[in-house]
Amino acid sequence: MRVYEDVRRMVGMRGASHPALDWTWRIAVILFSDLIGAVAVNNFLTPAHILAGGVTGVAQILHHYVPALGVGTMYFVFNIPLFILGYRYLGRRFIFQTGIAILGFSALADFVHLHFSTPTDPLLMGLYGGVLTGLSSGLVIRVGGSMGGTDIVSLVVHRLTGRNIGSVSFVMNAAIVLLSMLVFGVPAGLYTLVSMYAASRVVSGLMHFQQRKTALIVTAKPSEVASAIGQKLVRGSTVMRAYGAYTQRERGVLLCAMTHLEIADLKEIVQSLDPDAFITILDTTEVIGRFRQSAP
Repeated sequence: MRVYEDVRRMVGMRGASHPALDWTWRIAVILFSDLIGAVAVNNFLTPAHILAGGVTGVAQILHHYVPALGVGTMYFVFNIPLFILGYRYLGRRFIFQTGIAILGFSALADFVHLHFSTPTDPLLMGLYGGVLTGLSSGLVIRVGGSMGGTDIVSLVVHRLTGRNIGSVSFVMNAAIVLLSMLVFGVPAGLYTLVSMYAASRVVSGLMHFQQRKTALIVTAKPSEVASAIGQKLVRGSTVMRAYGAYTQRERGVLLCAMTHLEIADLKEIVQSLDPDAFITILDTTEVIGRFRQSAP
């Protein structure tokens, strides 16, 4: 919720916000992001025969051959099994917000067609489409969700095997580029590659943090918090004993490494068990050793 917290500070709001307000903000950001993504696909990428990455790109190809099949409709259909997979293995908050993003983009991509002048140069169309696509995905990630598709597959594979979270998306996007070359010609494939690169750079710019994070959690219930993290996030924790200088009471300090997409679930877990816990999130450039918890 860093975006929301930044806005709250800018307008002078202090203290904890109401949960209903937090969820309203999250959903508003997700739907606004869906609108940006729909504009990117309908007004920039599809008219120039440039494909978006992942499932959206596959939906664009099917729409090209069968115009009656809307991009949003096919995007929704392809995401049904992926959503079920994510519901089984990923956090409830993450998959719920991802579901909202999928539904919103599916509807907006089929029913929202804005009419405004766009460049005729395919390179500019690809760049603008990529920037808007990256902005759409990045904003959803910032509030703790994703746009579905290969993001879900990557996270599930990472959760089960510990392999690099970006490998699945890379393979999928490479296949999309090749399909674009076969269907629309080599120039269209190269423009697709440019668009994907622009999208990835925008997402990276929005994140402002590394893929992996280290959480330091100061809590009066270290055993309960560590157990919940292990069960729900499949992450191991290192518990250290500490002493509060102000409270003059003994506390536990948990050290836990994870991906940035798991931070929202971590906060929910810790605050549900210990509302007075103190959480610090640190950038982590490298993790050596076992990154995921061993199977019992």
